[in-house]
Amino acid sequence: MQFRYYLLLIIAVMAISWASILTLLSGAQPIAVAFWRTAIAAAVLSPLLIIEKRRNNTYAPLRNETILMVVSGIALATHFMTWIESLYLTNVAASTTLVSTYPIFTLAMGKLIGEKVGKRSILGTLVAFLGIVLITVPEFYVSMKALIGDLLALVGSMSGAVYFLVGRFIRVKVSLAMYTVPVYSVSALTTLFVGLILHSRFWPYPLYTWLYILMIVLGPMLLGHTLLNYSLRYSRAITITTSTLGEPIVASLLAYIIFHQVPRALTVVGIVMTLLGIYMVISEETRMQNDLSED
Repeated sequence: MQFRYYLLLIIAVMAISWASILTLLSGAQPIAVAFWRTAIAAAVLSPLLIIEKRRNNTYAPLRNETILMVVSGIALATHFMTWIESLYLTNVAASTTLVSTYPIFTLAMGKLIGEKVGKRSILGTLVAFLGIVLITVPEFYVSMKALIGDLLALVGSMSGAVYFLVGRFIRVKVSLAMYTVPVYSVSALTTLFVGLILHSRFWPYPLYTWLYILMIVLGPMLLGHTLLNYSLRYSRAITITTSTLGEPIVASLLAYIIFHQVPRALTVVGIVMTLLGIYMVISEETRMQNDLSED
C-alpha cells in the first residue's frame, strides 16, 4: 500500500511538472488555458459522478460541505489564473518555485485553526521566506514585469493552499468524483466569468493550441491534480503539497532544454533556499504525524 501510494504521488508530480511547459507552448491566453483545463476535466469526470449517483451508494455533501467545495473551486480558479499569467511574465524556474510554496501557507493556515507547529517548521518557513526574497526583490531593480509575475505566482500559491486544505477536509467524506466534478466546474465558471469581464479570448485557436490544451487536461489536470485529490483522502494536506516540490525542479530542467531559460545566479540561490525551507517544514510535519500515529 505504501509503495502504491508513493508511486501515485510520483506520477502526479511528473504530470503537473509539464503544465508550465505545455501552457507556454500552447500560445493561448492564460485565462483561456485555465478555463478549458478545468471545464474539460469536469466534463470528462462527470460520467463517473452520474454512475455513482445511480448506484445510490454515495455520501451526499451537507450544506456547509457544499459551500466549502464552492470555496475550493474559486480558490482553484484563482490559483490557475494567477499562476498561468505569471508564466508569461517571469521565468519558469521562479514561477514554479514560488507557486510551490503553498506548504508554507498551508502550515500558516493550519496554525490559525489550532494545528500544532514545530520549531523546525517555523525555521523552515523563515528559510523559505528568505529564498522568496532572493527570488523576488532583485526583480524590482531588473524587471518590473518579472516582479509582477513573481507576485502573481505567490498569489497562486496562497490560493492553492486554500484549495488543498479544503480538499483535505472534504475528501475524507466524499468520493473523488463527488469532490472533483463540482470543484472543477466552479473553477471553470469562475474563470469564465473573470475572462468575460476582461474580454479574454477563449476561442478560436489553431489546431496545435487545442492539442496542447488537450495534453494539459490529460496530463497535469486529470492525471496530476486528480491523483493529488485522490491522495487527500489518505494523507494530510501538507504532505500532498510537499510532494509537489519536485515540480519546480523538473519544470526548470524542461524549460532549460525546450526554451533555453537560464535563471540568474541569485534566483537559483533563492530557489534552492526556498525548496530547502519547504523540505524542513515537510520533514517536521512528517515526524509529528508519525509520532501521533504511534500514540
